[in-house]
Amino acid sequence: MYVERFLKSESGAITVDWVVLTAAIVGLGLATMTVVSGGVADLSDDTAVEIASLDPGSLYDWAPAGPMINSGWGELGIFSPRQSAEGAESYAASVLAYNGDDYQAAYDQLYRQAMNMTYSDGESIDDFGAFEALAAADGATIETGTNMTYAEMHAAYTANGSL
Repeated sequence: MYVERFLKSESGAITVDWVVLTAAIVGLGLATMTVVSGGVADLSDDTAVEIASLDPGSLYDWAPAGPMINSGWGELGIFSPRQSAEGAESYAASVLAYNGDDYQAAYDQLYRQAMNMTYSDGESIDDFGAFEALAAADGATIETGTNMTYAEMHAAYTANGSL
């Protein structure tokens, strides 16, 4: 009686279906892992080799603070110990490119960064000075309103440590 009812019952069929489906999903996961793991291991090894071969000093444009010789934007001392005149000029050019070579938009962005001291140690002022010289060298016309010039920012920061 119990054996007959057990053999006719279909409630266990669902459990069997789930076991088969779960096994298939686990198998698919293992197959995927096998295929992907080789590529991930290669990429990881390549990354480790590349990082190990880098000179940490080359990752930054380190230069001592001092006068900006041949920078094209004055002989005022650079504030940031983390960048050189060339680094500031490169950043100014990248901001100009980011703004689609719109000098006014780049000026506005760099002026805000300088006034908010977005980058510490006067780096934002250095970047603004580099852009001001870049714009002058390119003959760009910029509406400055009553904004401070680089020289005024430099003097204020030298005197007060802030703008």
